[in-house]
Amino acid sequence: MDDVVSTVLEYPRLKEYLDENPGMRKNVLDCVEEIRGHFNEKLVRRAIRMIDATFAKLYDGVNLEVPKGFDMVELARDHNVILVPNHQSHADYIALTYTIFGVYDVPIYIAGGINLNIFPIGKFFRNTGAFFIRRQFKDDAAYKATFEAYIYYLLKSGKVVEFFFEGGRSRTGKLMKPRFGLFSMLLEAHKHMDDAKPLMFIPVALAHEHIPEGRAMARELGGAKKVKENPAQLLNLFKLFNKNFGTIHVRLSDPIKIDKITDVKEQTKELAFEIFNAIGKHMPVTPSSLLSLIMLDEPTGTMPWKLIEKKAQEIIEYCHFMGIPVTPSLGEEEASLSLRKALDLYIANKKINVIRRDRLDATFYGIKEEARVEMLYSKNMILHHFLVPGFINGVWLNIFRGEIKNGKELTRFLMTRRRELKYEFYLPSMKSMINDALKICELSLGRKLESLADTLELDSRDLYKIAAKVKHFSTAFAHIYEAYYIAATAVKYLGSEQFSMDKYTSIAKELFEMEIEHGQIVKYRESYTVPKMKDAMAYFANQRAIEKVGEDLYKVTDMEKVEHFIEKFATDLGDQISISIKLEHVTKKEQVEDSQTI
Repeated sequence: MDDVVSTVLEYPRLKEYLDENPGMRKNVLDCVEEIRGHFNEKLVRRAIRMIDATFAKLYDGVNLEVPKGFDMVELARDHNVILVPNHQSHADYIALTYTIFGVYDVPIYIAGGINLNIFPIGKFFRNTGAFFIRRQFKDDAAYKATFEAYIYYLLKSGKVVEFFFEGGRSRTGKLMKPRFGLFSMLLEAHKHMDDAKPLMFIPVALAHEHIPEGRAMARELGGAKKVKENPAQLLNLFKLFNKNFGTIHVRLSDPIKIDKITDVKEQTKELAFEIFNAIGKHMPVTPSSLLSLIMLDEPTGTMPWKLIEKKAQEIIEYCHFMGIPVTPSLGEEEASLSLRKALDLYIANKKINVIRRDRLDATFYGIKEEARVEMLYSKNMILHHFLVPGFINGVWLNIFRGEIKNGKELTRFLMTRRRELKYEFYLPSMKSMINDALKICELSLGRKLESLADTLELDSRDLYKIAAKVKHFSTAFAHIYEAYYIAATAVKYLGSEQFSMDKYTSIAKELFEMEIEHGQIVKYRESYTVPKMKDAMAYFANQRAIEKVGEDLYKVTDMEKVEHFIEKFATDLGDQISISIKLEHVTKKEQVEDSQTI
């Protein structure tokens, strides 16, 4: 009996299960073989040399950023270290092992989905530290007890463990809410260890400039079925060698230490969301995500380089003031060159066209229509950083219209905006949002304010200064509001009849295509994605406009609310255009006044 099996079988909860079910011992041993990973150091070192030689053709490298004074070797000596990254690509497994082992010489055992245990890549992953977990096993008591016992073995033997807190790859680029299963098992296993070292969880923000699966994910967002991993897919990897995916950014946050475990269920939830928030806060703005944010803001996706460069610099300055992380490649001296490189990469990967206008002696860069959803992935990675400035644009216009007259109405407006995006992002608290909004106003005005309500006393010139500071985010969320407008219109079209999710999404897609071709409201090709349609349904259900009446059946319960949503989202989208026009008008007026003063 090897050390893994003997340690697994000594786990108290598994021993208790086998005492009650002695006939399940073989089943448990089979589960151990299915789960267990190995760390073959010679293989990993050979793989690193191979990666250095071949993946350099695919990637520009891995940028690792760690907290000041961080030492993985020292941490692993005194703690049970758990790395907890977000998950964007299958390349994450290789990138993280390559980086951490390459820099610190510390083996890592990574939890991977059982879907990756396919020939021949499954064996490679298993021998480089991966251990495999089934997607569903809540009704399989033997497997659950065995997997938890294997976690116990990893902790007891001092292994550095890593798992993706979202449970799977993000198809949209946005962070997904945490899955609690592995958090709970780690805490439970640690609780049963005698003289255990403290647990040390390290949040890891992973940001790819480009992901190899981008095109497949874009198809899934449009409604195509997910293709199950299979050996034939590996042949497609050879097609990637004529592409370049830029840099993978790995950013470690300050560790979260847990000395004592008292209430596993409560601590699991608190820990999971603390790590989620840490990763969201430390997700860096990369050159490709910044470029996507800027170019997707324009419905045609076409603009000259000078305008791209100017907008980028203003957004980077905003990020520095607000404490939003940017990659070192967007530093003061490198920013323009890195952004240009990101643009060239999009051009080389056939996502952006170069449009030459000889009569104007000008060059424009335009996103290919079919690439907008794919580029949305990069934009979504960082969009949560700009929620508050996006909201402020609406505040500014409503103050001018006299619809926000006091602090209470201002707070209500922000709460409504926050509630509308509840199913799109894991949102900051209202207190945090108000603090950020106040900070933005102070940045814009160059002076302190006592409270956000003080903005109601500002004159039009000061309100313009605030709006001008956040103007780049005025339409950053337009694709979401367009999606909700389409969703509400589809629900109204379905009327009083019961409908399935498939029927609803197909009707929504048809209405979206009609709007894009002939309508006045919807401008952005990336507005229709299946996840946004489903999020809109969750919002309508939360607002009690619809309800679920069967396993996959829904019906409208309040058509007046549905009609209100259609009108409201259409108005909000119109407001965003109005904001842009007003800003342009005020800018020209101020330029005239300044020239007269001179």
